[in-house]
Amino acid sequence: MSALFAALRISRRDIWRAKARSALIVVMIGLPVLAVTAALTIFATRELTPEEQVPMLLGAADARLVDTGESRPIRQDVLGESWEPYGERRAEPRSQERIQALLGQGARVIPVRSADEEYSTGGRYTPIGVVELDLRDPMTKGMFPLIQGRYPRSADEVVVTASRNVPVGATIRYTRRGVTKHVVGRVVEQRTEYGGSLIGLPGSLLPASSGGSGTDDAWLADLPAPLTWAGTLRLNQAGIAAMSSAVLADPPSVGKGPGQALAFHWGGTAWTTSGMVSAVSGIVLAVIEVVLLAGPAFAVGIRRRRRELALLSAQGASARHLKLVVLADGLTLGLVAAVLGPVLGVGAARVIAAVMGIWPAGELGPFEVPVGQIVPVAVLGLVSGVAAAVVPAVQAAGTDAVTVLAGRRPTARDRAGRPLAGLVLLTAGTAAMLYGTVSIEAWIYLGGALGLLGLVMVTPWLVRWIGGLAGGLPLPLRLAVRDASRNRGRTAPAVVAVLAAAAAFSTVAVGATSSVATGERHYRTGYPQGTTVIYGDDVPKETWERIRPLVAEVFPRTTPLATYQALDGEGGALDFALERRSCRKCFTLWGPLGTLPVGGPDLLRLLLGRTDRAAEVALAEGKVVIFDPAVVRNGEVRLAVRRLPVGGEKPAVTMPAVGATVQGPALVLGVAPEAAVTRAGYVPGLIGFIVRPEDGRPDPERERRLSEAIRVITPDVTVTTAGSVDSGRIDPTLWVMGALASLVVLGGTLAASGLAAADARPDLDTLSAVGARPRTRRAVAAGQAVFVAGLGVPLGLLVGLLPGFAMASQSVVQRNDYREVGFNGVAYPKLEMVLSVPWLPLVAVGVGLPLLAGLIALAFARTGVTLTRRLG
Repeated sequence: MSALFAALRISRRDIWRAKARSALIVVMIGLPVLAVTAALTIFATRELTPEEQVPMLLGAADARLVDTGESRPIRQDVLGESWEPYGERRAEPRSQERIQALLGQGARVIPVRSADEEYSTGGRYTPIGVVELDLRDPMTKGMFPLIQGRYPRSADEVVVTASRNVPVGATIRYTRRGVTKHVVGRVVEQRTEYGGSLIGLPGSLLPASSGGSGTDDAWLADLPAPLTWAGTLRLNQAGIAAMSSAVLADPPSVGKGPGQALAFHWGGTAWTTSGMVSAVSGIVLAVIEVVLLAGPAFAVGIRRRRRELALLSAQGASARHLKLVVLADGLTLGLVAAVLGPVLGVGAARVIAAVMGIWPAGELGPFEVPVGQIVPVAVLGLVSGVAAAVVPAVQAAGTDAVTVLAGRRPTARDRAGRPLAGLVLLTAGTAAMLYGTVSIEAWIYLGGALGLLGLVMVTPWLVRWIGGLAGGLPLPLRLAVRDASRNRGRTAPAVVAVLAAAAAFSTVAVGATSSVATGERHYRTGYPQGTTVIYGDDVPKETWERIRPLVAEVFPRTTPLATYQALDGEGGALDFALERRSCRKCFTLWGPLGTLPVGGPDLLRLLLGRTDRAAEVALAEGKVVIFDPAVVRNGEVRLAVRRLPVGGEKPAVTMPAVGATVQGPALVLGVAPEAAVTRAGYVPGLIGFIVRPEDGRPDPERERRLSEAIRVITPDVTVTTAGSVDSGRIDPTLWVMGALASLVVLGGTLAASGLAAADARPDLDTLSAVGARPRTRRAVAAGQAVFVAGLGVPLGLLVGLLPGFAMASQSVVQRNDYREVGFNGVAYPKLEMVLSVPWLPLVAVGVGLPLLAGLIALAFARTGVTLTRRLG
């Protein structure tokens, strides 16, 4: 222990003397700790725990009761948010009187009803969550704090949450019936199911409960005694789920036994084998990168402290003691980074939270510091600091006191790495990543960690091999390359650090562009490729008549095809879908035409891609043409009716129908004639126009011209062309990753250049003594930087291609798993992987970063000559 304390004292004095170098190491170790700490704190603050949601959901009430619609007993979770069994809803929901009777004497309940509806401030209708609740009741205190105005006092008054940006005093049209409501206040946005809401008094916004109105019925209860878990179980027997502050304060056990609660998920992610492998691999990658970045900086300290270490050795210090001195540097600086990183990270998170706002003033929850998550991150920073000092400590143990004290440069040992072991790890990493393309994503991270370790072992041999090829280079570059080859102990870590950063950028770039290319290959819309659709909701017929000549002007040799959509009696848009039945041929998705567009023979020919006389005759007779004959039974098809965009359900309808065969997946369910919509009790309403150019190719320029012309008339109409994908746009993620990779590359390169300049100072002084100009010294420094970045960046970009392809393939696997679920019971066609490499960004990074590093080194290289005296 005495040796350790002595080493710590020596380390403390050296750190204080070399403040700049020490600060650089602290930044390299502490910056990742700071970033992760800030992110964890923001995530914890944003995530609301059940206890933090109590004021939002319960206010000052003791409990919140929910009618599950079950006529049999249920089992619920602790929060009352999920329950089982699920069954058919009763025809009539429970009344407030029934709930009052279940709670017993002394209890008081008030209703809370919610649903989705629409409102308008004068233009098109906008979906909004609607809540019926008397906010003047003391039981609701804290649920919706006022920002401005007052709470509603009459049925024609409402308040809106802050995100809606509707001013106090405004008059809105509520629902398609155009009911007038006056906005008398603005309230705080909730982070719960009531967020983004329009709130009015009970009975003023929603129809009376009927069991199928699409409303959620709940009650707030003020009880004479706390609602315990035993009381909750009694309510469960009657099909009522409950959330109470008493149960949250003393939750029951979770399980399947009698009296136990259902398992519930709240924030976080359960640790699985895949998650643990991914986390461990990520930690290994992070530690390796920090070691590779900070290791050369520690090596700089060893070069500068060579004489001090030699004096310690001359006074009796053993190799173990010299190792301990250098490891003490890593321990001390790692401890500083482990303390400052979390402190500054929490401070940064506090500033971010202040800007974003803490509830009720903003969207974040109460400020929370996840100490249990931050401590392991700080420990990881400390371990990274010690690990970064291991290799320099081994180098320090071999200090030749006689050579150093005599003023001579120690002879560098031939460290060629362990190329065979490195190749084995590279092979294992490659195999793991390839396996990850068809298995779980964790294998890709594991393969990346193994591959990086392999590169650490192989790179010294690669540096030595390249050094042997420097004979034909100009003198400055030849000196730089051979110096790097002789001092592989400091060159190889910098090269691998730069390589890892470039590989990360390449991985993200290839993964992102391959994902986009895959999406473009399988791009589907509700209308054929090259077709231009002009569509909009709540657009008057007179406006469409003004738009029609604009369409004809931009597309002079085509006839705009009018398209319709079913509207209910209030003018709300409707869509049709198969009821409880799969369509084997239909690739149904929501688009401008809906799932089942309304139109005539022209629309049928456009969507079918050919002429089908029998189908056109049936359409003229008022029959629906379905693109999968198998779902037509006895000349009819049963269709569910959905209200758009709020999602309310209408009674299902049966329409006469015929089937039409299509090749491949159909883009929509079929085509419905106007007569069938009218017979179903709805009104066909004009929704827009469709234009199919003669060549069938997308024309973004004409789309832009038409859109600008229509925007002068109304902002409620959209123009889009199928297939007009902007393939040339570079994903913003690539710019962010490019910037981060550039910082790491420049930092590692310049640190290695500084170390090289310190090591090569006697040689450069000798070079100046024999007549070399200052620009030669600058050229040597630039050559050293170009060698590190020029070797690491291109090699890293190539190495990153494989994990990029693996990540893209794994993404397609996951998307295909999701697409098997499909929409409306219809499985989507599987995606086929498309590999794409963004050559322009990769070439720009591969060429630009080494040149930039060389220019920086050229500009800031020291050219002064230090007079030295050599002995022996």
